Amino acid sequence: MRRTAEFDAFGPWIYRVNTISDLPRLFQDAGIDPAAHQLVLKVPRNIERRNATPDMDLYDSLIAVDHETVTILRRQGSSYDSARIPMDRITAIEDSVSMLDGRLTLYTSDGTNPVIAYNAADLPPVQNLIRVLREWYLPAAVDEPSFALPDGPEPLLGDADTGLINEYRRLTRAEPGIHLISAFPRRRIGTGLLRPVTLHATITIGDDRELQQIHRRDRITRGNDKVLSIARTILPRTRITDIQVRPHERYRDITVLMVNGSLEIPVPAGSENDMLGA
Repeated sequence: MRRTAEFDAFGPWIYRVNTISDLPRLFQDAGIDPAAHQLVLKVPRNIERRNATPDMDLYDSLIAVDHETVTILRRQGSSYDSARIPMDRITAIEDSVSMLDGRLTLYTSDGTNPVIAYNAADLPPVQNLIRVLREWYLPAAVDEPSFALPDGPEPLLGDADTGLINEYRRLTRAEPGIHLISAFPRRRIGTGLLRPVTLHATITIGDDRELQQIHRRDRITRGNDKVLSIARTILPRTRITDIQVRPHERYRDITVLMVNGSLEIPVPAGSENDMLGA
């Protein structure tokens, strides 16, 4: 079997690309020069190593960040599509993990909202990408990590949402300048006994620069299955230019916040101002 360097290195890991020769074969004609970018990442296909062959295109996405834009190339069969997003058009960043299923969504002012799927066994490269994207609009560097718990009471969500509390602790330690804005626990919003409907808990933290929400990937679910996903949505305050409020089309006592025309946040009716730190 013919071997290639790309095949030999293939696994579930997201790699930083430093040279043109490190670019995946599929994307080498895209004109991306890693030396001209702050960060270039290649995201592998979600297949097991034993099912890969040297003749396959082994990478699903290439993400290239320079000082003004994010370029996202995504494999489509034997070709790829391309999105070039100016940094000032990113209105929210959402990262969610459910078991090994990772998804990074960039909400944009034109509503294109590209989604990058990745193997959640390799979180640090995605967290580094989010840090680079945030540094573009933050007026000061993100605070240094702290080993102390934040001042004040923690959100009270119940044992079922310990995972959200742990993520709250991690974020507030990593960025001591942010503080708790609001939190609401999960609640039953449907009456079905066999497939109950749940509005899941959300914790909102932030400062004068941005809001961050800690929540489940699916904010409303039906059924009794355990929900183990963890999601984080980051909203730069200066990019929140339009908020529409409407009743949920199906569930009473639930309000939907439509932020900048594309990000939907269901919340308990009457908590709209709390959720946005107003």
